Amino acid sequence: MMLKRIKELLARRGRKIDSDPAPSPVPTTQGAEAPPPLPRTVHRGPSVVHQPIPASELDPDAVKIVQRLARFDHAAYLVGGCVRDLLLERRPKDFDVGTSATPRQIKRLFRNCRIIGRRFRLAHVYFQNGKIIEVATFRAQDGDDPVDANQADLLIREDNQFGTLEDDALRRDFTVNSLFYDVANGNVLDHADGLTDLRRRLIRTIGDPTIRFREDPIRILRAVRFAARLDFAIEPATLEALGRTRQEIPRAAAPRILEEINRFCRAGCARRSFERLRETEVFGVILPEIAACLGNEAGRWELLLGILDGLDARSRAGQDPALGTILAALVLAGASDRAGWRAAGQSAGRPNGDALATLDEVLRPLALRLRVSRRDQEHCRQILEALLRMVPAGDPHRGARRSLVRHPALPDARMILASVGRTWGGPYAEASAAWDGAHAPHPGAAPPEAPPSSREPESEATGRRRRRGRRGGRRRRPSGTEGPRAESRPAEAPRTEREPAHRDLPPVWDDDYFFAALPSVPELADDGRPNRYGEGQVSTHAVSPEPVSEPELVEAGEPEPVGDESRRRRRRRRRRRGGGGAPPPPSPAGDGTPPQA
Repeated sequence: MMLKRIKELLARRGRKIDSDPAPSPVPTTQGAEAPPPLPRTVHRGPSVVHQPIPASELDPDAVKIVQRLARFDHAAYLVGGCVRDLLLERRPKDFDVGTSATPRQIKRLFRNCRIIGRRFRLAHVYFQNGKIIEVATFRAQDGDDPVDANQADLLIREDNQFGTLEDDALRRDFTVNSLFYDVANGNVLDHADGLTDLRRRLIRTIGDPTIRFREDPIRILRAVRFAARLDFAIEPATLEALGRTRQEIPRAAAPRILEEINRFCRAGCARRSFERLRETEVFGVILPEIAACLGNEAGRWELLLGILDGLDARSRAGQDPALGTILAALVLAGASDRAGWRAAGQSAGRPNGDALATLDEVLRPLALRLRVSRRDQEHCRQILEALLRMVPAGDPHRGARRSLVRHPALPDARMILASVGRTWGGPYAEASAAWDGAHAPHPGAAPPEAPPSSREPESEATGRRRRRGRRGGRRRRPSGTEGPRAESRPAEAPRTEREPAHRDLPPVWDDDYFFAALPSVPELADDGRPNRYGEGQVSTHAVSPEPVSEPELVEAGEPEPVGDESRRRRRRRRRRRGGGGAPPPPSPAGDGTPPQA
């Protein structure tokens, strides 16, 4: 019955479709405007460009990760900045991998993998040489609804919604970073026209720049860094939105802001980056303490740019500056006037102790706001203290140069002082030339040996360490010295292996071995006085050994009687060991006296 009803419904629907007339075309007149096209709901797809990259320029470990993921039926590509730098014929700093596998699936495929991140779950694959390759799952936007730029809060706090390759490309920040490289086929997948922006040397956001910057304010600093590092121009619409949303930067996490400041100075483009930050007025937002000290005075800005040139030279030489060095450069340039450093060698008349405290007043609030570690703060203070002691060159304090040469912060202080000398000249250039040949010792190098003192004995001057006195106030005499005890001390007997205490024990596999190996209990005194074992006689199962002399008892490890006799025996043994070595052998007479020399 039900089957018959379904057939009738299907037949009725077919007759209704056949009876509907075909839609007549809409009449159009010449010159009339055409109807607006329907909005596109499906992306046109990526543009695939066959542009193979030589295998010698790819990281072999990253290629192995991509191949292993593909072997287990996961899509995997090289993504992000490494593809951009390779297409620009630059050497990538690191390689990132994008895949359709989830972080847990990645961890099951690689034993040397660790899942990190709270807002953005990632998988780090570790290698023996200290290399870390980041493997990220394709992401999508948090919601399908369109985002309104007028909303009060657009900050992304969680970004763990997985998506497709196209979703991951369209959610990225800039078009030049949305490129994917297929290692197997040598193709570049472009979803956001990033290849065109690479040829035009342009930094442009994907989508509305205002929404993109409000979703993640760190993208503002990334836009400035990419433009400075790649020598690109920022698109006018992106630059305008950057100026409107720069006050959103403090909403980002402080460690992320500190990491971007660190990257500004490690990419070899510190000077250009801070010039762009000043032009876009972002410098006062991320470093308000330094901006308040610098003001609009040209001399201080000139000093800061000169020190940043020194940081760029060190980065190009392959030595990335530490965070403490970067903070010392910023604090010194901002508070140079307060510390008594001025152009043309003018002095503010402030002593060094007050100058260091003044510099610390600028460093402290900056470190608290950006959550700088105590280690980096201390490194910055050591560099500033060394700089204040290095100028002027002729330090009146005795031994100051020797102590500074061993200072661990001397190389960083010399680099900053050389930059100040090139910028301001005068006494700073003289101090830089005076300290040019001073180098801190290598951490693994041995300290220089001091000449032997005439007051020390000859045996100790040759390198033998002097021994401390013993607990009882007695001190062992050095070897080779003559004295009354040295004449009467007998020669040490050669040490032999100890013999077992019980020579008559049964074999280990015998049933009576357990009872025979039990420690024997000393018998009571003949007078019958009570002790801790009671008044009765105590029997033992242990086989009593043959009577031996006192030294043999000590060596055999027999239990000693409790009481005054035990204490006397211990004192005698300590006196015999006082001369060093093993106790002297017993005399042939058997009376316990040592043989005469």
